[in-house]
Amino acid sequence: MKTVLARLLTLAMVWSAGSAAAQDSLRIAAVVNEDVISVYDLATRMSLVLASSNLQDTPDVRRRLAPQVLRGLIDEKLKMQEARRLDIRVDDEDIDGALTTIAKQNGVPLAEMDAVMAKQGINKGSLIHRIESEIAWARVVGRRFSNTIRVGEEEIDEALAEIEQSKGKHEHRVAEIFLPVDNPAQEEEVRVLSERMIQQIRAGADFAALAQSFSQSAAAAVGGDLGWVRPGQLAPEIDSILATMKPGQVARPIRSLSGYHIVLLIDRRSGVGLGEPEVTVTLQQLFVPLSANAGPAEAGGQVQLARTMAETAKDCADMERLSRESGSPLSGSLGTVSLSKLPADIREAVGALPVGTASEPIRSDRGFLVLMVCERHEQDRVADLRNSIKDRLMDRRIGAAARRYLRDLRRAAFVDVRI
Repeated sequence: MKTVLARLLTLAMVWSAGSAAAQDSLRIAAVVNEDVISVYDLATRMSLVLASSNLQDTPDVRRRLAPQVLRGLIDEKLKMQEARRLDIRVDDEDIDGALTTIAKQNGVPLAEMDAVMAKQGINKGSLIHRIESEIAWARVVGRRFSNTIRVGEEEIDEALAEIEQSKGKHEHRVAEIFLPVDNPAQEEEVRVLSERMIQQIRAGADFAALAQSFSQSAAAAVGGDLGWVRPGQLAPEIDSILATMKPGQVARPIRSLSGYHIVLLIDRRSGVGLGEPEVTVTLQQLFVPLSANAGPAEAGGQVQLARTMAETAKDCADMERLSRESGSPLSGSLGTVSLSKLPADIREAVGALPVGTASEPIRSDRGFLVLMVCERHEQDRVADLRNSIKDRLMDRRIGAAARRYLRDLRRAAFVDVRI
């Protein structure tokens, strides 16, 4: 009887513990207008952040990150509520496309994604909620601002002039995690979070993944990568610290007017200015071999043979025919190549060579080669730069507008945090 009672007591204790854990996971972490975030939602999102960021999964790390992760979940609710208000939907095809991209980026076959996530303790539903809110918010912001924010041609001209003026000066390849401070009450919380995040990065946490999870910068989606920046493009506080850093270093938290910046210096270089136009050429090659111990007589005969053959080639079709007749495996098409990447002697021979004209024979270690340019394309680098500058300025302005939009949604919302 005592044994039976002991077993029943043990079962009751186990059931009670399991029931208590289940009840705890269903507790409300926060209420956002009419939506609820449970402790379970917070725990599963925390697991996703820890796994993707290479952070240690310890109770202390979870406790420290919990406020910011919960804030991210609150923002997701606000974004989805605004999307519903505007009748913006995200369908299954959108989610599947995003999952396919994530699988490809991680080198995992899509069919194995579920197993990989389960092994890492990632809840797929939490990942899908995050993807859905990102897509929905991008559409909300696009509808709200894409037709109202403009970048003028004169602004692009000014940016091009700055690029040319910065030629030879230091440029920095920078990534950042931006944590906004929307009101003074958040100051200490955000400062402490930024310091702890830097400690985790220096201990091996993935900077790009943390940026995707926490940063409010427009570059968050690409891991915080701001690309190459010049002095004056970032806040003065950031510029002054970048000048003292070495590539690979992460700076201490930098306070700007709008919040805290965690800055990674990826690389440094001298500005290249606008540069020269990028020229690509499609080449055909005719090769006339020369024996290893060839004397002047043989060399003279072979160079004359190469010259005679070249004189009969009036276009690339003739060069292709002569290449086949030569029987040399080194004769034939060289494909399309960048002029700047060719060896100096070949670049000099074909740089100004008219299309369809054979070059003079060029001596190599093993013989003589004749080249013909079949096509030449000059890439309008300035036009490409103009498009890139326009996109960057648009992203920056839309990102700033989106942050203000979300801040206003927060201020207007009923948010009740219960943990």
